[in-house]
Amino acid sequence: MPRCELVQLAGSSPNSREGKLHQQVATGSDVEAGRASRMNETLSTPGHHVAAPITATIRSTASFRANAMSAVLAAAVLALFALSVMRSYSLGHHERMYDNPVYRWRESLAIALSRMQQPPLHGYLAYRSIRNYLAEHGLALVEGEAKAVSTREERKVLVNDTARMNQLLLDASRAPIDATLPPVTLTGNELGLADFFYWSFRIFGLNLNSLVLFYFSILFVSVLTFFLTFRRSPFCLLLLMLYLIAHLFAVHYANFDLIQTIHNSRFLSILALLPSMHIFLLLLRREPAHPANVAGALVQTLILFFIVSCRTQALWQVLAILASAALTVRFRELWRAVRRRDLWPGAVRLVTRDAWPALVVAAGLIGLFVYSARVPDQNFYGPESKRHLFWHPLYVGMISTDRELLARYAYDSEPYTDSIGYFAAMHDVRGRNEVIPGFAELNDGVITINVLKNSGAFDAIMRRIFFQVVADHPWAALRSFLIGKPIDQLQAFTLVPELRDPSIYIQSLALALGASVLAVLAGAGFPSTIRWRTVANALVIVIICSSITTLTVPSALIVDVVALYLILVLLAATYLPVAWLWRGRAARTEESRAHAQAAAPGTVLRP
Repeated sequence: MPRCELVQLAGSSPNSREGKLHQQVATGSDVEAGRASRMNETLSTPGHHVAAPITATIRSTASFRANAMSAVLAAAVLALFALSVMRSYSLGHHERMYDNPVYRWRESLAIALSRMQQPPLHGYLAYRSIRNYLAEHGLALVEGEAKAVSTREERKVLVNDTARMNQLLLDASRAPIDATLPPVTLTGNELGLADFFYWSFRIFGLNLNSLVLFYFSILFVSVLTFFLTFRRSPFCLLLLMLYLIAHLFAVHYANFDLIQTIHNSRFLSILALLPSMHIFLLLLRREPAHPANVAGALVQTLILFFIVSCRTQALWQVLAILASAALTVRFRELWRAVRRRDLWPGAVRLVTRDAWPALVVAAGLIGLFVYSARVPDQNFYGPESKRHLFWHPLYVGMISTDRELLARYAYDSEPYTDSIGYFAAMHDVRGRNEVIPGFAELNDGVITINVLKNSGAFDAIMRRIFFQVVADHPWAALRSFLIGKPIDQLQAFTLVPELRDPSIYIQSLALALGASVLAVLAGAGFPSTIRWRTVANALVIVIICSSITTLTVPSALIVDVVALYLILVLLAATYLPVAWLWRGRAARTEESRAHAQAAAPGTVLRP
C-alpha cells in the first residue's frame, strides 16, 4: 500500500536524507518500482538470469502506470479549468462591465487608454480629454464632470449593453486630446487595475472580451506553473484541482450584484490564491532552490503582486507566507550562531536554504513598495493617494458593528455607508477650523471637504479620528472587533443569493470527490505519516491572516477567503474519507495475499 505522499507537505526536501526516503513511498508507481528493483536484485544472482525479462516487464508496467496517471491528472486539471471558462462565458462576463464601483474602473480605463495614445501618458495619469469623453457619454458621477450626471439605472443599462460599451471604448481611444488640460489621477484606489486594462487591450484588442481573456490567461499561466512544479506529487495536484473547483464556485459567486463580472477588481483577489498556495507548498515541503523551482516561484510571485497591486485585499496572503516562514527556520541553530560570529555565514545559508520561497516573496513585496513610490507621477500623487483607502473602511466598520459607537458617531447615517467617515472628517476639520489645501474649502464662512480631490489627506484624517475613538471608548472598540465584526461577516454572506443555491454545492462536492479518487489512485494515500503539528500551525497562521479582511470591514466581497475555506472543507469532506477507505482496502488485500502465499506449499514470499 502506498503511504501518504503528504509527508513532503510539511517534511523535508526530496534531496534531503529524509526526503529521499519519502520519495520512495510517495506514489504507488514508486512502490512498484521499488519492488521491481528488489526483485531484480534477487533474480540477478547466479541462476536467476532467466527472470530478467520478467523484471523488465514489471518496470515497464510501473512506468506506464505512472505516466498514465500523470496524463489523467493533467486531463482532469485541464477539464476543470475549461469548466470555469465555459461557466464565465455562459454567464456573459465577457459582454458587460459593472456598475459598482464605476469611479475606479472609469479612471483606470482612462489611464489605460491614455497610455495607448501617441504620445503615451505615463505615471498613472489620464488625459482629461479621454476621461471627459467617458463622463459625457454616460459615466458622469458628480456634477461638473458633464452636462448631465447619469443615474444609476442609466449606468446599469450602459454597462450591460455590449455594443455600446465596445463602441465607447473605441470612441474614447480616438477622442481629440487637449494636452493643455490638467491630467486625471485615480485617488484612493489601487493603481494596478489600470495595468490590468492596459495589458488586456494591448494583447487582445479594445473590447470587453479582452478583459476576460486576459483574466483567464493569468489563471492559465499560474495553473501551468503549479502543475509543472508539482507534477510528481498527487496530493499537490489534488490541491490544484480543489482550487479550480473553488474557482468554478467563485465564478458563480461573481454574479453577485456587488461584483457582476470576473474582471471586477473586487474579484481579482482569487487569482492570487493559487500563487500563494504554490509558494506555501514550496516552503512547507522544504523544496530545494533548483532553477526550475526558483523559476516557478518567480512566476507565481509576479502574478501574486500584480494582483495585490489590483486588489490590496489580497495582501493577507503575502503576510501568511512570510509568517509561515518561521515554521521552517531552525531556531536552535540560529540561536547558537548568535553567540558565535564564525557561525553567522552558516546560519545565513541555513535560513536561505530553508526559507528561500519566503525570501522571494519578501523581495517581491519590497519591489512593489519601491514601484508604488517611484512610478506614479510624484507631482500629482501624494504618499497616501496611491493605494486603496484603509483607515476610512476600518473606521466605518468599527462604528457600524457596535450599537454604542453607532449611536455616538454615525451622524444619522446607515451602517456601513461612506457618509459615516465623510461626516466624521468634516466635523473634525470644522472643529479644528482647519482648511487643508486641496481637500477642504471655505465657502461663505463654512468649511466643506472634497474627498476625491485629496484622498490621502482624507485617510490621514480618518486615521487620527480612529485612534481618538479607540482611546475614548476602548471597550466598545474591542467589542466591535471581537464580536460585532465576526457576526456581521456571517450576516453579510446571508445576503448573497448565489450562496443559497444548493446545486453549486452539490456540483463542487461531486467534482471534489472525483478529484480525490484520482489523487488516491495516483498515490496520495491517507496521511498516516504527516507532521500534523507543522500543518496545524500553518493552518492557524493562514486562518488568522485571512481574518484580517473581516477585522477591517465585514464584507461579502472576500472571494479569495471564501475559496480558501471551500478548499479546506472539500479536502476534509472528500479526500480524507476516500484515502482512509483506500488504505483499509489495500491493507485487507495485502493481508489476503500474504495468507494465500503462506498457505501455498513451496512459495517464497515476495519482498
